Amino acid sequence: MKIKIIVDNYVAQSNVFAEHGFSALICDGDRNILFDTASGSLALLHNLECFKVATEDISDVVLSHGHNDHSGGVVTLMNRAGNCKFWAGEGFDVARTGRRGIDIGLKLTAEQKAKFNIVDGMVKLTDNVYAVSAKGCELTELSHTDDFYILSDDAHSVSDYFTDEVYIICLHDGKMSILTGCAHRGVANIVRHAQSLFGCPVDTIIGGFHTLHDSKEKLARLASELQSASPRQIICGHCTGVEAYAELKTMMPGVEMMHTQVGMNIFL
Repeated sequence: MKIKIIVDNYVAQSNVFAEHGFSALICDGDRNILFDTASGSLALLHNLECFKVATEDISDVVLSHGHNDHSGGVVTLMNRAGNCKFWAGEGFDVARTGRRGIDIGLKLTAEQKAKFNIVDGMVKLTDNVYAVSAKGCELTELSHTDDFYILSDDAHSVSDYFTDEVYIICLHDGKMSILTGCAHRGVANIVRHAQSLFGCPVDTIIGGFHTLHDSKEKLARLASELQSASPRQIICGHCTGVEAYAELKTMMPGVEMMHTQVGMNIFL
């Protein structure tokens, strides 16, 4: 099984595009599962073409949550991806803002919304790959839900607790690897949730951790909790933040850590 980073904030090769967004391709046998669709179609389509991935060959698209830096290219894929199935957590399509009041939600027509299948509990995408709702994952001080809001019909805002958040589990060699989008409900909390559901050792944790603005104290608590899961490696990027990544790497010397970049291949 292979996971390829299609879009991320950072890039080390000259022919592909980076942006503030995330998308990863999970290849398991003849199934190509796209997890998140970046901020829009420009970088997504360009990078897919560079990596010789035809949109028609994508079997499933899974959204981690309804923020536009993870869902911006989904409408383009609906128009190009043939018989592809689309998956998201319940409430992925609500109107959303950040602390500055900027619209960061996903804009879809009723017809487009109807194309989505809802991930309720977990969905088996292949024999080895599952899309899992993080709705049952507890919220703790390591969650990242502050300063994000849902707009109601009367334009009043309520706190967004990301009950639509979805993560991916890849099973291999008696272990599991966990792929997150932004881990708003907390990456350590998601890992514990996955352990309670699957009951197998953690091999690799991949994705955005939303630790960009976390204090050293909060990062230290996160490092302690992640180490308790005994992962072999952690590969994080996007909203993790380079400085937070460096701090976590220093705090977890016994764990192999890397930063994601466009084009990275992760073999499981």
